[in-house]
Amino acid sequence: MLVHLNGFRREPTSPVQEIHQALHAVGTDPAPHLLGYTAVARVNPFQALLYRGFGPSGVAVAPVLNSFDFDVLPSFHRLSASQTIHFHWINWVIGVATDAEQARTKVRGFLGRVDKFRDAGGKVVWTAHNVYPHDATFIDEELELQQGLADRADAVHLMAASTTEAMDGLLSVDPDRVVIAPHPSYVGAYEDYVSRQEARAALGIDADETVFVLFGALKAYKGLHALLDGFQELCRRDDGRAYRLLVAGHPDEDPDVQRFVDRCIVDPNVLIEPHRIPGAKAQYYLRCADAGLVTYTRSLNSGAALLYLSFGLPVLATDTPVFREALPAAHVQYVGNPADAATTEMADALASIGDQGRGTSRSDVLDSIAHLHSSRVSSGFRQDLGRLLGW
Repeated sequence: MLVHLNGFRREPTSPVQEIHQALHAVGTDPAPHLLGYTAVARVNPFQALLYRGFGPSGVAVAPVLNSFDFDVLPSFHRLSASQTIHFHWINWVIGVATDAEQARTKVRGFLGRVDKFRDAGGKVVWTAHNVYPHDATFIDEELELQQGLADRADAVHLMAASTTEAMDGLLSVDPDRVVIAPHPSYVGAYEDYVSRQEARAALGIDADETVFVLFGALKAYKGLHALLDGFQELCRRDDGRAYRLLVAGHPDEDPDVQRFVDRCIVDPNVLIEPHRIPGAKAQYYLRCADAGLVTYTRSLNSGAALLYLSFGLPVLATDTPVFREALPAAHVQYVGNPADAATTEMADALASIGDQGRGTSRSDVLDSIAHLHSSRVSSGFRQDLGRLLGW
C-alpha cells in the first residue's frame, strides 16, 4: 500500500477521514477530546508546534482543510469526550466579497453557523493572530467578524497580555475567557546544519559584510519602502563598512510591493529571491545574516521575529506593546513605525542592530528564548485551554 499523508490534500472524504485518523492515532479508550483546527497552515510549522503536546495528553488534533466544514465535528460525539473547533486566521470567511453588503452577509452567515455548532454541543476557540487580516478590503466587516467570534468563543487565545492594549477600540474580550500562550520558537523546526561561512559562500556574500535579512511573504504592511530607504541611506554613509540587505519571500500582487521588488533587483547592495522559500533552504538566508527585520507598519504577533531569534539573530522591530512583551529585551532593538519614522532614524537603527549582530553570541540569543520552546508552550497552552473547556 502506498503512503497517503492525511490532512495535506483535501479529499472527497475530508474532514471525516482526518478526524477518524486523529482519534485512532491518540486511542479511543478512554475517548479523547477532539480538537479540529482551521485555517490549516502547512508551510509555517506554527500549528504543529503549538499542538505538539496535545496528543500525549488525550486530545486528538485534526486539520479541517475546508474551513467551512467545521460543523461536522459534533457528529463525532460518540467517539470523543468533547468537540472543539479552533479558528486561527479567518480571512476566508469574507474572502473575495464584491462589496460591503456582501461582506456583511458572509459575516452574519458564518456567525449563524457558529451558533448552530455551539447549539450542537461544540466548543469554540479563536486565536487573535492579527489586528485584522493583512489583505482586508472591508475592514469594518472584518472587525465585526472578529468581535462576533470573540463573543461566541469559549476561549480566546492571545499570544501576549498586551494584545488587549494593542486592540483597544477594535476588539473587546471577556478576560475570564482569555488564554495567554506565547508564540513558540522555531528551534528544531527547520533544517539547520549549514555554517555561516557555507551560507555566505552559497549566496556570494563576503565575510566582512553586515547582513540584514527580511524573510517571509512580502506585503505592504511590512513597511518595505521605508526599510529600503533607510538601508540605502545607510549604504551612502562613508563609514568604511559593507552592508547587504537579503530579502527572501513571495510578493503579493500589490503594485507597491511589486515596485519594492523592482527597486531591490536594481540595487547592488540588495539580494532578493521573490519566491516562496522551501523550509530546507531557509537556513541559508538565516545563517548568513547578522540581524533580522520586523519593521512593520501594522503587526500584532510576528512569527518572523521568533524565526530570527531561533537562528540566534538579534532583531530590529517596530516599537509595539506586544513586541516589547513577547521578545527578549537584550536581543531586540526598536524603531518607530516606518509609516512615520524618518529615513535617517531607520538608517541609524539598522547600523545599531548590525553592530549588535556582529558581536552577538548565538547561544546567548537561544538562551533568551528557552522559555518559548514549543514543548513548553504547547504543554502550558494545553493545560490552560483545558481548564476553560473542561478537558
